[in-house]
Parts: sequence; structure tokens; C-alpha cells
Amino acid sequence: MLNDAELYVEVEPQSVGIVMQSPMVERIAQSLPETLTPVEECGLSTQVDNIPYVPSEHIDDIEFSERLVVNDDYDMDEKEDDDYDVEEEEEEEEEEESNELDCWGDMPDADNRQTVPILQAPSQSFLENTWDDIHDPSYDGKMCITNWDESQEFQKGLQFSDKQEVQHTIMFYSLKHNQVYKVKESNKTKLHVCCINLCGWRVRACKRSKHGLWEITKYNGPHTCTHDIFTPNSTVLDSKFIEREVRHLVQGDHSIKIKALQKEIKHLHKNYDASYYKVWDARRKAIVHLFGDWDESYHLLPKFMAALTESNPGSKVEWKTLNTGVIRSAYFYRVFWALGPSIEGFKHCRPMISIDATFLYGKYKGKLMIAMAQDANNSVYPLAFAVVEEESQSSWYWFLDCIKKHVTTLEGICIISDRHTEIMSAINAILATDDEDDDSSRPPNLYHRFCIRHVASNFNERYHDKQLKNMIKKAGGANQLRKFNTIMEAIRKLNPSAGKRLDDIPREKWALAHDDGRRYRATTTNLVECFNSVLKGARNLPITVMMEFIFFKLVKYFNDRRNNIRANLEKGQVYSKHAMDIFEKYAEKSLLHIITEVTREDSTFSVRTPMNPNSINRGNHIQIVKLLDRTCSCGKWQLYKIPCSHVIASCRAISLNAHQFIDPCYKLTEHLASYSPKFYPIKDVLYWQEPDFPKLYAHPNMTRQRGRPRSTRLRNEMDWRKNQAKPKCGLCHQEGHNRRKCPNANQASSSNAAIN
Repeated sequence: MLNDAELYVEVEPQSVGIVMQSPMVERIAQSLPETLTPVEECGLSTQVDNIPYVPSEHIDDIEFSERLVVNDDYDMDEKEDDDYDVEEEEEEEEEEESNELDCWGDMPDADNRQTVPILQAPSQSFLENTWDDIHDPSYDGKMCITNWDESQEFQKGLQFSDKQEVQHTIMFYSLKHNQVYKVKESNKTKLHVCCINLCGWRVRACKRSKHGLWEITKYNGPHTCTHDIFTPNSTVLDSKFIEREVRHLVQGDHSIKIKALQKEIKHLHKNYDASYYKVWDARRKAIVHLFGDWDESYHLLPKFMAALTESNPGSKVEWKTLNTGVIRSAYFYRVFWALGPSIEGFKHCRPMISIDATFLYGKYKGKLMIAMAQDANNSVYPLAFAVVEEESQSSWYWFLDCIKKHVTTLEGICIISDRHTEIMSAINAILATDDEDDDSSRPPNLYHRFCIRHVASNFNERYHDKQLKNMIKKAGGANQLRKFNTIMEAIRKLNPSAGKRLDDIPREKWALAHDDGRRYRATTTNLVECFNSVLKGARNLPITVMMEFIFFKLVKYFNDRRNNIRANLEKGQVYSKHAMDIFEKYAEKSLLHIITEVTREDSTFSVRTPMNPNSINRGNHIQIVKLLDRTCSCGKWQLYKIPCSHVIASCRAISLNAHQFIDPCYKLTEHLASYSPKFYPIKDVLYWQEPDFPKLYAHPNMTRQRGRPRSTRLRNEMDWRKNQAKPKCGLCHQEGHNRRKCPNANQASSSNAAIN
């Protein structure tokens, strides 16, 4: 039985960037107890790891030199060739210099934190198109072929940068002419290939000692063999050759579809079709070439996390590993991380968090858990992440508990999620722990709310009724109890079973009218799902590179937001665009309201709304506004924290500025404060220190099996894209369900029997 080991690394928060203290923060600070968090430094390991060799499980092609080596009568006399001056290949690493990417914003010059090279983004897509699905097809790598193009024949004296370039060029030539060759000799300094039909065509190349380049020293050509049969899936077209052809596409889009790569190969080599598996393996090889090996990435992960927390104080990391039975080694199980600037800036966001999880692709399985907040402009605010083995009650409890321990101690945090059974079980367990916990430094409570869109879709999946789905969404988004009750009555009349099932769900979980303002108008998890799409290109990368991707994305995102907010402040703006758009819409409506009664002693107003023949409620209602209590009977002020049209009309009646009743969380000063903490660059990998941490290995059980993975997700109409063909029933030929769930199955069966 393997024992679990739990570790976490923390760095004490320091003065990071600018923190704008506002009235909202002062109110929050008064209600927070002081907490001291244990600190564990990432020091150098004084022990030498003695880890047994663990072979890689990658699927590798047979080496080019082992493709086919044959001795026959066509051996050439060595004296006929002028390649006698070849030298042994030296293993030297070439240092590639690149311009430093300007992604760190206005970092203070006085803080000379970096005296060593910093970590660079492996791809420009890590920094560009932050919210445009991160696809960047540009490629600035070296060309495959040195001084040869496809219109040329080979000739003596042609030079290539290395042996791989020679191999790739010979493959390219053979594919173009529909020829097949075999390898006669291949080593570190020589390559000799000839026609498999022994027609006399041959190429011989070697590495020159005077300049280190590979050069063709003998060529008998052109290749004029003819074949009786055309082979569209040639053995020459192996995954290594395909990898060189599509590498630039994989660098631009890390999650590019196999079919798209097959189409590219078909375009480049019009006579050949590459099999799905060959192209899949080629994409895997391209990812390894561009971003490193998956197994090595697990070994490197503790060093990266230590470098991350060292460069960015206040960042939190917590590990969960499994014992391998070998000293100083461990299987990776889970890791949680939250970056210092996100933790510091969250103090200036609304106390509301959306959570979700998404699949990891690549060699190893797993789930990426994400926690997102919302800033003053109602935009996504990346907060915390975790990589876990699967979605379960245990993993969700661990993730949420890490957020409580390391990210926020605010009371009354609202968690928004879908109705995933494991999430609900985890939150119930945390609430039960809070009831028994006597530690005053821990939050005494939190509130769980459901994504209304998911609730409605779950009912549509069960009852196959779009009208019912739309009515549930409307009931969930109703801001007044009167409107909510009216819609619920209509639902019960339309479908009594659905109405009863809906009544069984606690109303505060899904109905805005019963929310008490915990959601801050956030009714769905759309923003966190939007961020999932941003990360789509990183989820099939090795684990450490994926975390680098997330880091660089957050750096770019914080810088862009910070610069935009400063520009708005310089224009004299006070509140976020999101808040002002709502306020101005309500202000326009308020012009038609009539104040019928005023009680100045307690600032209570009676406001009549105009007739509205286009509304189902027809208008002409009385709403009661109490300015001192900050309430309106319509409910919008309490729910959105922004004055409704009735409040604005009341303020106008007594010449009072209604802007003062906008919640401080929407102020641009708070908005800027949430993005003011700075990210600092991470040292280059050569300068990462060795942490006192076991050597990590991916667990063998997490290896992805061959074949199409079986989805464990229950899909519904929310998964159908706008222009995607929806499932169609084979019995009644209607969209939206299959023959197993057909509501007209009996009728369709009877009709088919009658026809037969």
C-alpha cells in the first residue's frame, strides 16, 4: 500500500507592486483576523539522488540508420570518394540568442532582482492573442533544407547543416519522384543510400572537418526507376519526416487537429496520404522537439515551482505525492499553485469565485482545475490552479481547501459551479468542517451557487423541452420575487414533474431572486469556460511547459489590464465601464419614473413606473426605495450593487448624486489595485536551484492508452457549437436525441412494422 505524502511550499508575501487602499479594502481588513502562515524555503539539496533509470514510454521510430542496411554487389570503393577527411561528430550545444520579450510592464529599475538571464517564452503564442484562442501560425525556426530546393537534382558539393537535413532532403526527393531507397551505411559521419531496385541511383554524404557541414561527395542520378504499383502511404513517409514538415504548424497551434496536419501533408506531397497514427506520432514528436519530453518535464517541475516562488514572493504551492518505494523519488499526484500578484489583487475583487475543471491531453492523463474571480469590469480574474488525477470528491475538496488556506480568508465567499456531484459533495464537506472548526483564522462560511445555464440544460437533457429550458433560465435570472413566482407557476402548469423536481433544488442555489446578492449578478460559469478555451493550446503540452504557458499568459493579461485602467483614470473616469453601462441604462429609464411619495426623515421614496405594453408585466408598478438601508423593492440594487432606475429617480428628486451609491468594488481605483501587483521574470532554467524535493515521476497508471480516449463527460446541447450538426435520431429523424432516448420510440417502431 503506497503512502501519501503532502508537502507545500510558501513564500512570505513582500511588498509587491502598488496596492491601492480603498474604503472597501479597509472595511474588509477590519473584519479579518491576523494570520501567520508557515514558511518553507526552497533550499539547495545536500543529498545526491540515487534514482534508478526509468525507461521512457514514448513510441519512437526505428532510427534512420536502422531502416535497411544491406551488403550487396554495389559496394563502392572507398578510394573513389573524396570523403576521407571526415571527422567524428562532436556533441556541442549551440546557444540560440533571442531578443528579450517585452512582457514585464513597467518593472521598477531600482529593484535589481534579475542579474542572470531570465526564462523566455518557448513560443510567441505564449504572449500573443491572449483571448483569441492563442493560435499563431507564424514560425521563425530554421528551414529544413540548407541550400537545396525541390526543383533541383542532387549534385556533388551540396552542403547541409547536419545529418538530419540530409536525411530529410533525400526523403523529400524520393516522395516527389515516387521512389523507394534503402540505407547501405549510416553513422555519425557518413550516410550512403541507394535504390532498392539496384538501378544504380545512389547518394553519399559525409561530414567535413574543415567547416562541420555535411556535404554530398558522390551522386549517381537522376532516379528514373518506374514502378508497377503506386503506394499512397509510402514507408518513406515516416513520422520523423512528417514531424519536420508540420513542426511550424504545431508551434503556432499546439492543439492543431490531426486532420488538419493530414491535409497539409496531402497539400505538400500530392501523391501521398499519411495515416492518422503516423501524423499523430509526428505531432507528438514535434511537441517533444519544441517543448521537451513529458517525463523530463515531471523531473523539472519542482525546480520550476521553486524558481517561480523565488521570483514572485507571495506565491503558494502545495504538493501531494505518492511513494515509489525508492529513496528520494516520488510519483506525482497533485499540485496546487496560486501566484502572488493574483492573491494580492484578489483583495480588491468581488468575493465571488467560479470553479471548473478541464482535461489534459498529451502522454499523461489528468485534470486542470481552475478558480476564477471577476474584476471591477466584470472580466475574468485568474486566481488559482491545480493539476489532479481526476475530478472526485477528494480532489475537489483538496483544491477548495488549498484556496481557503493559501488564497483568501474573506468571509462569505460565493462559489459558483455546475451541478457536478463531486463538487457539491466537496463543498458540503468543507461546510461541515467549518461548523466543527474552532480556528478563528479560517473562514466561518461560504456560499455555493449553481450556474443557471447548467441547471436549465440539465432539465432540457431530461425532458427534451426547449420551452421549459428557457423558462427555467428566465426564472433563475428574475430579480424580483414576484416575477420569479409567476414564472414558477407557469413551469408547474407546463410540466408538473419538472416543476416538482425544480422545487427540490434549494432556491438560493439557482434563483437570483433568492440569492441575497452573493453572486454580484454572475449567473453562469461562462468566464471560467472562456479561460478554458484560452488554455486549450497548452493542455497537450508537457506539464512544466503548460505551467510556463499559464505564467506568461497571466503576465501579459495583468500588464494589458493595468495599462488600460491607467489610461481610463487619466481620462477622469471613476467607475468601470461595466458599472457605468448599467448605471446609464438605468438612468435613462429613470426619466420616465414618477415620485409619488417622499419621507425625508428616513429617505424613503415611493416610485411609480410607466406603462409598458411590450412587457409581460405591463409596468405601472410601485417600488419602494430606502436610501439609508440601500434597498429597493425591485431587488436590483441589492443584487447588482449598482443603483437601479428607481434609486436614480429618487436621488434626482432631492438633487442627490446617485453615483455615490455604486459599490466601491466597481471603482477604477479598486480595479487598478487588483492588477497593480507585479509579476517578476523567472530566472533562466540554467540558474534554477535544486530544491529539497524528491525526484518526480509520472505515475504509470496515468499513461494515456492508445486509441481514442473514452469520454467520461455527459454531453448535452451546451456542447453543440452554433454551426455544428446536432445529433439526429435514427427513428423519428428529429434533432437533439438518439434512438435510445427517442420519446416517439413506440410510434416509430409501429410505423416501421406497418411498412414492413
